[in-house]
Amino acid sequence: MTGRVPKQSIRTIDPSFLRRGFWGALLVFFASTGWTQTEKLESVRLDPEEEHDLVAIPAPEEGSKSTYELDEFEIEIESEDDKVKYEAREKGTIDDPIVHWEVESDEPVHLVFDTKQKKFQRLTNKVRVVLVDYSQLESLIEETDAESGKAYPTLGYAVLELPTEKHPAMFIKAVEKRAEVESAFVIIERPPEVPH
Repeated sequence: MTGRVPKQSIRTIDPSFLRRGFWGALLVFFASTGWTQTEKLESVRLDPEEEHDLVAIPAPEEGSKSTYELDEFEIEIESEDDKVKYEAREKGTIDDPIVHWEVESDEPVHLVFDTKQKKFQRLTNKVRVVLVDYSQLESLIEETDAESGKAYPTLGYAVLELPTEKHPAMFIKAVEKRAEVESAFVIIERPPEVPH
């Protein structure tokens, strides 16, 4: 006589599965709400004659808090009300953080963090581009996000003007992959000079 082995109902749930499922759901919730994210930032080049080590800072999402990792720094961006707080902390030190505030406006602000000078810097909406052949400038403007541009062949570069919403650091990363471009650099916004 053969006996039947009772099959386990598919409704039977292992309690450890519930715990794993709960933590998984919680992790997905925090990841999807943009509560805090930690990721690596990419470095970006400035004008080659200047000694800088810049890291592009992404634009913050409204009402969010994000954390980004560098080799020696951790950068936190927090958007609150009409202000955005950028904070950089040097790893392994107890120094006060480097803090930069920006008031949100209609025009987006594009920042980099200068790891040598240990400060945040604003970028202009222009980039400097070194081309293989400056007769290709017009086609470069037409085929990219650039709005306009002017070549200075005797100086060895062209200057492209970008739409205000386009992050210059992201633009140069993309444009440097093109065959006609030798190199590209962001331009830091200089404070207005006041006559003495």
